[in-house]
Amino acid sequence: MFGRLSGRKGFAGIVGVLGLLLAGFGAGVATEFVAHPVKIVQRAVRRVVPAPPPPAVREPDVESIFLAFKRDSVQVPITRYGRGGGLTVVDNHAVLSTIDGKLYLASSARDVRPLAIGVPDYGFDAYRAFAEDPANSAYHFELWAYRYFDLLAYDFGGAKHLALSFVRFEPDRRCFHTIVSVLDIPSTAADLARFSATAEDWRTLYVTEPCLPLKTIQSAIEVQIGGARMAHDGNGRLYLGSGDFHIDGVFSEMPAIAQDPAYDYGKVIEIDLATGGHRQVAQGLRNMQGIAFDAEGQLWTVEHGLRGGDELNLIEDGKDYGWPKESLGTLYNKLPIPNVLSYGRHDRFEPPVYAFLPSVAISSLELLHDFNGAWDGDILMGTLKDQSLYRFRIVDRRVMFAERIAIGERIRAARQLDDDRLVLFTDDNELVFLTEQPNGQAEAFLTAYLQQDDLSAHVRDRLEANINTCLKCHSLDPDVNTFAPSLAAVAGAPIGGTRYANYSDWMRAQETTWTPDRLTVFLQDPTALAPGTLMPDPGIDDPEEIGAVVDFLQAMASPLEFTPESVDMAGPAAGLTN
Repeated sequence: MFGRLSGRKGFAGIVGVLGLLLAGFGAGVATEFVAHPVKIVQRAVRRVVPAPPPPAVREPDVESIFLAFKRDSVQVPITRYGRGGGLTVVDNHAVLSTIDGKLYLASSARDVRPLAIGVPDYGFDAYRAFAEDPANSAYHFELWAYRYFDLLAYDFGGAKHLALSFVRFEPDRRCFHTIVSVLDIPSTAADLARFSATAEDWRTLYVTEPCLPLKTIQSAIEVQIGGARMAHDGNGRLYLGSGDFHIDGVFSEMPAIAQDPAYDYGKVIEIDLATGGHRQVAQGLRNMQGIAFDAEGQLWTVEHGLRGGDELNLIEDGKDYGWPKESLGTLYNKLPIPNVLSYGRHDRFEPPVYAFLPSVAISSLELLHDFNGAWDGDILMGTLKDQSLYRFRIVDRRVMFAERIAIGERIRAARQLDDDRLVLFTDDNELVFLTEQPNGQAEAFLTAYLQQDDLSAHVRDRLEANINTCLKCHSLDPDVNTFAPSLAAVAGAPIGGTRYANYSDWMRAQETTWTPDRLTVFLQDPTALAPGTLMPDPGIDDPEEIGAVVDFLQAMASPLEFTPESVDMAGPAAGLTN
């Protein structure tokens, strides 16, 4: 571009250009030094002394937008290969029924014990013998799918009970039912661990009718399409999501039964726990793998579609939900479902509130109650194919959002164990305990804040000591209010505005916010500002130290404004810019 430089002239030219560049650079540095001498010195020091690495944050085992969880798993033995089983909770302990009818009690992954409770015969031995008889070679058998469906603990008549749903083959009649049996049990986990019962101690509450014949199209009994999940309304009624076992006119010789009131299949069934009386509440449903009441007493189900069309339905008395005449899915070969009334639409019968396209293979449904405030009142759904949890927020009969939370295993059932733990049962026959834990970002924020260059060594040391004193009771993580209100975003927040249970009357009566001035006065003398508060005197007498604490709390409330050049914010890991 400039031509070739050669000899002394070329060398002199290069030196001249470099001289001009260096002169310009020096002038620029000098100008900036006059304007910002501290920055220039800090940059020079950082070139000689490497900046400390950003605070390390241990990734949680399971993470959602608002909460993180620690994960612990334990394998549960089974006597034969298969997929299925039920999971319920008694006294903050998981009670599991495996595919082959073994019951276990577990408080954690390190405390799993078998229960001495026999269960009613589900006809598996008779079904296997029938399958092994050469005279029945016209049928196809999937023994892996034959199962006990669900287990539900409920309170009724002042006592605790278990309900167990299962399929039962009747060899003499060559047909099968869904059965619900119930058992009286102790109400505490300690007593349940010592309790024993036999199969004869169970009482048959309900049997679907009529007894369904074996199929020659696909499997003789498609147990995996039987649903049979259960929910209790708290008023003496149990609800069963009875699947149609693929007797739908497509995968069966028989016509579809889900919309035929002569059959208790493809229906939501209401069962009176006192009398065993029952009725069909809703129809046109395929394979309900989850059923639950929400906080308002509304009944929800989730069901499998075919290729697409997994549904979340709000169940209302007398409604027809359309299966198999209407679905938001296709056959597995991508062809339309025969005889559907509207391809790709659901406008002839009661539509789902939410549908999954593609299918996620829904497996359970659970209302979260008295959980972390970010999740409390939501509905939790497990999935098989998608290997994830989904958290639904339902407002005014519609889904506000469905948050996907990856787990990485086929989830057969998901339940809330207590106020900070979930328990899952997977198709690998594992119990997975998820315990809520801080995500580490608040601690990393504190570490990054303390690395600011404009904090003197004395202020830094005293601030760290004072914050650590606060953390003996308080937490920097959101909605952690067990021993004292959370300090996360407290600056500018309403006084008495967290879910902490022991606020003073003065705190509860306030209709104002924590300003820097109020925080300063409160730290100087808590009871002078807030009569009756349980907050002890923090023992911070130096106004400079109080100011440093208030500054930190303000930074916690406005993390995007905290971007000091002296802290390596490329690594927040500190969570300040992401």
